[in-house]
Amino acid sequence: MTTTHAVTVLLEDRLITFTRAVGLLRRRNLPVRSLAVGPTVTPGISRLTVMIHSDESTADRAVQQLQKVVGVRDAAAFPARDGVTRELALVKVRAVGERYGELLDVVQLYHAAVVDDNPEATIVELTGSEAFVLSCIRALERFEILEVARSGAVALETGLTAAGARVPATV
Repeated sequence: MTTTHAVTVLLEDRLITFTRAVGLLRRRNLPVRSLAVGPTVTPGISRLTVMIHSDESTADRAVQQLQKVVGVRDAAAFPARDGVTRELALVKVRAVGERYGELLDVVQLYHAAVVDDNPEATIVELTGSEAFVLSCIRALERFEILEVARSGAVALETGLTAAGARVPATV
């Protein structure tokens, strides 16, 4: 059965290592839904999070192949439902006059925040699951959406797992 899996990769903080890991995913033609990379608390190590829509065996094969890439310290996969996944979105909307109050109601309903406000446009920041972010964007469509920027999802598996035992919790 296909479902969304989070593949997390700890890799050396070098462009060539990132290129190798992403190149492997591209060559294997994996159905990537999102990709995010960022630093960890360990200097020189980055975390790459790839959300793929696949069955468990495909996700496991991707992990096995990623572990062979030079510069990859560890890789693990888990069903997204077994963890916490979040993405960030910035939405630039135009809500003038009497519609501004309605915009603030939508922002409050979704626990979002207005991060930039000027007469021409308002930028709203929100975080949540992919479905939550999409729902909020749909709610904002009644205003004039000028631009949307969404990050890739980041994910952590809940509880202590075999991957958590191999990798220090501070990573």
